[in-house]
Amino acid sequence: MVEGYLAELAELMPDFDPGRASPPSASDFDWPNGSFLLLMAGSEAIACGALRRLSETTGELRRMWVKPAWRGMGAGRFLLGALEDLGRQMHLVELRLDTNGVLEAALGLYRSAGYGDIAPYNENSFADFWMAKQL
Repeated sequence: MVEGYLAELAELMPDFDPGRASPPSASDFDWPNGSFLLLMAGSEAIACGALRRLSETTGELRRMWVKPAWRGMGAGRFLLGALEDLGRQMHLVELRLDTNGVLEAALGLYRSAGYGDIAPYNENSFADFWMAKQL
């Protein structure tokens, strides 16, 4: 799933380098400091997303991606809701994310789910938007 996500980003942003995009470490997603979720349709993984703790009360959404064939069917919204529920289980009060403007569908999803623009909170040179939502 992550390979599909990275391949799509490389196609949309030819200069994209995941090593320079505020990269997480694998341990960032070890419970109770985070988790990586897969959304399944039967035995097929159709979407993925991760949440990592930035502080005691703030988390960050990472690597949200839906396979192209499953877009427009609510998978992204369902996954975002599951990640927010996970944040509540982690006792987080705010979720943050960053995204690039070429990811118009993702930006629309985040805005429609209540994420608003904030000042940059990381050094991701590939991000155009930094957003947050209170849980």
